[in-house]
Amino acid sequence: MSYSIQNINELPSEIELKKKSQALALLDAIIEPDWEYRYFSFNCDWNQHEKEMMASMRDGSGNEYFLLFSENGVAGKVFYGQNGTSLLLTSVPDCFSSFKNEAAFSIDNASFYFWRSHKDEKWSVSPNDLKTYDLLGFLANDSSYYHQWAESYYEESINAEMLEIIFNTLYVDSDMLKKLNPKLTIEELREDILEIIGNDA
Repeated sequence: MSYSIQNINELPSEIELKKKSQALALLDAIIEPDWEYRYFSFNCDWNQHEKEMMASMRDGSGNEYFLLFSENGVAGKVFYGQNGTSLLLTSVPDCFSSFKNEAAFSIDNASFYFWRSHKDEKWSVSPNDLKTYDLLGFLANDSSYYHQWAESYYEESINAEMLEIIFNTLYVDSDMLKKLNPKLTIEELREDILEIIGNDA
């Protein structure tokens, strides 16, 4: 399943996209404490000096996305099944140079790129003529979308009400944690919270 959207502007605003990226990473950290088996990650301190944050998704089969949140906006890449041409990256504005030069993102290994600067009113994508934009359904939909996927992927029943609260608030305490993963303590989760949400959590 590609978890796709048909229009790049199904993605939410930059602020909402960041919150959803953090929510996906936080919920994955709760449901699956073993990093190796998680799909989603978020690092709120990717590059402290440049005030950059990073979000990613890897499905274990080679498909992935990376997003870089910077003072200039958001830029991302998706790889799903096949590469586009090397010319696609030249369409990404130079204000996202740190994204374009980030070796950790395997930046040349991409099916498409997308971006939105603070001054833009909508998202841009290269190429812009694809029938679907794969993997971005996770970022365009609400908690019920993730809940359905997580129950299938992790093969367990997951408390939908508690998941929705954490998805929308980015807050979790010991009592809430017990309803999603009673085997995990808030102390064990603390390092993930710090990486995903930061000191304000």
